[in-house]
Amino acid sequence: MKSANNNPLGNMLNPGISDSDIEKAISRSGYPLQTIIANKLRGNFFCQEEWSYLDRNTKEIRSLDIMATCRLFDITERQPRVRPTLNLLIECKQSELPYVFFLSPESIITNSYPNISGLFHKSIKIFTDDSPSTWTMPILHALELSEDNFLINSAPSSMTFSKCVRAGKEIVLSGNESYQSLVQPLISSLLHFDQTERPPESAVYFDAHLPFAIGVLDAPMIGVTVHDNSQETIFLPWIRVFRHESYEHKNSFERSKTYAMDLVHKDFFETFIEKHLLPFASKYADLIIKHDNELAEGRGFAKGLEENSWDNIEKRLEIYSKKKRYSGKFKKCT
Repeated sequence: MKSANNNPLGNMLNPGISDSDIEKAISRSGYPLQTIIANKLRGNFFCQEEWSYLDRNTKEIRSLDIMATCRLFDITERQPRVRPTLNLLIECKQSELPYVFFLSPESIITNSYPNISGLFHKSIKIFTDDSPSTWTMPILHALELSEDNFLINSAPSSMTFSKCVRAGKEIVLSGNESYQSLVQPLISSLLHFDQTERPPESAVYFDAHLPFAIGVLDAPMIGVTVHDNSQETIFLPWIRVFRHESYEHKNSFERSKTYAMDLVHKDFFETFIEKHLLPFASKYADLIIKHDNELAEGRGFAKGLEENSWDNIEKRLEIYSKKKRYSGKFKKCT
């Protein structure tokens, strides 16, 4: 262990504790992985290590390894009413024993992934010219990003995963271990982030945060496909894990949510960020800036929704105007 030039004489290890003991303790703690991942991000992101959040169950203050932020707009140019920002909520885990993921046979789709934070509305109300009806759509659907390849085809999906743990001489699977140490912190931090980024009622300008919950694993990641009487296993560099939860709520749409988080092997992390996440975030940013007024107001206008409300919505989406919306009368029943 090196000593700084101005190190006090009494700043040394006591007898019975070696440099090797300290280095082993550090390597087991997970902090080196956290530091490595933060350093990889710092070229494009501002990184807050040990970012604190309020645990949704215990209401205690806990900390997440990294919260990384990247502005997706040019601060020197005209500021749009809605400014896109990418946020990564990251928990790092090291383990000699594998994580095991039971693979879903098809892609899992949820309106809660990713969840845009920082606006008054999670959806946009769209008026049209050929009907008195209105269409309320999740923002990513209205911007035609909800079926982007990054969200539905880029990684295998899993609703169930476990971590291998030792039970005497045997290796067994522990779902509770993986939930408590990884899923619970990531979901809690996402919910806390969404709460803290709610705009004040007087807001005119907004930040449309795009937060992703990410687990970085320095551990073997194994995917399992289960057949009737057999199973296949494969090593995975990246998987999207989903967690379904139910709530008591007066609004039926709020009684059930499916959260998603991306679990990435440490050796694939840079590829995940540069080749997959950032290209999607760039598309998101362009569309947020293009439709900043519609998103700030929570409403817009699109021609011909009665005739076609399932594709080319973004290309038709524009600022709401009473002059353009449907002005016909209902036909009388005969």
